[in-house]
Amino acid sequence: MATTDYSISQYISDIQVIASEETDPKALTEAIKPLAARLAATDEFKKDKYKACDEEQGFGVHLLHEEENHDLGVFLFSWLPGRGTLPHNHKTWAVVAMVEGEERETYWKRKDDGAKDGYAEIEKTGEVLMTPGDIATCLEDHIHAVTNAGDSVSMSLHTYGRHINYTGRSQFDPDKNAEIPFVVTVDE
Repeated sequence: MATTDYSISQYISDIQVIASEETDPKALTEAIKPLAARLAATDEFKKDKYKACDEEQGFGVHLLHEEENHDLGVFLFSWLPGRGTLPHNHKTWAVVAMVEGEERETYWKRKDDGAKDGYAEIEKTGEVLMTPGDIATCLEDHIHAVTNAGDSVSMSLHTYGRHINYTGRSQFDPDKNAEIPFVVTVDE
């Protein structure tokens, strides 16, 4: 059951307190998980504007918060049915909380040493189906792909240590062994 007792501004404030006391990314993401679950369960994201998707990229990225120096990026992602991303990293920590629908998280591992520019060998290591209430975390070099596994727009709350377009992250094409810069269109 959705509630209205937790706001985006409270969420940001709580994360800022945690980040001022905790520098280990794994401990930080674990501390943020229950807060992300709490915010994702509110009525905040039931607004139609958050279901808007960019048809070309297959998903919408709605900026909820970003610090002036691009740290602490918080977004609501909306995913078109059957659409998603190539495998990608974040180059920062991440906490993802499901809001609505179903999303398949597919996990990958890099096999090469990253020494050859534009080249990457990755292999699939597992996957999980996420539904409302589920939380996933990623550290700097984790690689995953996200796909809307349902027949309607899915939504998830994404919190990053840094705005994702300012980390130098990559997406990977496993069929071509290619590593490509990954920048998304953000609805501000």
